[in-house]
Amino acid sequence: MSVDAFNALDTGRRTHFFHPGVAAAMTPDHFDVSASRARILHIGSPDGLAAMDAPWRGDANGWVAVLEAAKRAGLMTNLEMKTTSAERLARLCRPCLPHLDYLIVNDFEIGALANVQTRRADGSTDVAAVKRAIAAALERGPMRWVVAHFPKGAVAGGRDGTWAALGSVAMPPSEIAGVNGAGDAFAAGMLFGLDEGSPIADCLRLAHATAAASMRAVSTTEGVAPVAECLALADRFGLRPAPG
Repeated sequence: MSVDAFNALDTGRRTHFFHPGVAAAMTPDHFDVSASRARILHIGSPDGLAAMDAPWRGDANGWVAVLEAAKRAGLMTNLEMKTTSAERLARLCRPCLPHLDYLIVNDFEIGALANVQTRRADGSTDVAAVKRAIAAALERGPMRWVVAHFPKGAVAGGRDGTWAALGSVAMPPSEIAGVNGAGDAFAAGMLFGLDEGSPIADCLRLAHATAAASMRAVSTTEGVAPVAECLALADRFGLRPAPG
């Protein structure tokens, strides 16, 4: 599987060329989580791997089958998504929700899952709509936390009715080499904080800080740094106002 990502220097707009290669033939049989010592299965992304996207032995798709196996093995689960059509996201990912402990996605993706329009005509995020979409997602599965991120911040909704929102790191444009992989970095920081048992506000801060660190490099991983360095970056540049 290969992905080539191109960033436009004038607008920051990204274009991806995706080729699944042999990954298109990957099935749930290629996953063995029974002896894993990991605590969290972070899996994705639906709509790109033909065999995993197809129905599998009575399950809606292969993603559901892998998530079910992970739950039986005692792992916590999180589903990574990619921004494709809202219809395909809903069809492939809604069946996964009953098998998730966490859901960390962007504003468009949470809207697609909940059939809620979360972006305005000008491309900006409708935070109130994002909260409605998070609430709808929580009704479809047992997730402890559902988190939706967007350029100016993130919103988290908890199973216990708790809500939290935090602005993103105010990175100067001169410090940004590219945003490819920033959402993945956000999820990594969020999952680290959740696994550590940190308060949700601290998890959001680390998630934003990790995303900001990733933007210092064109690649998806080169800019990511240890926790302390990421948090220092957030302290240095500060956070945008909390959304909503």
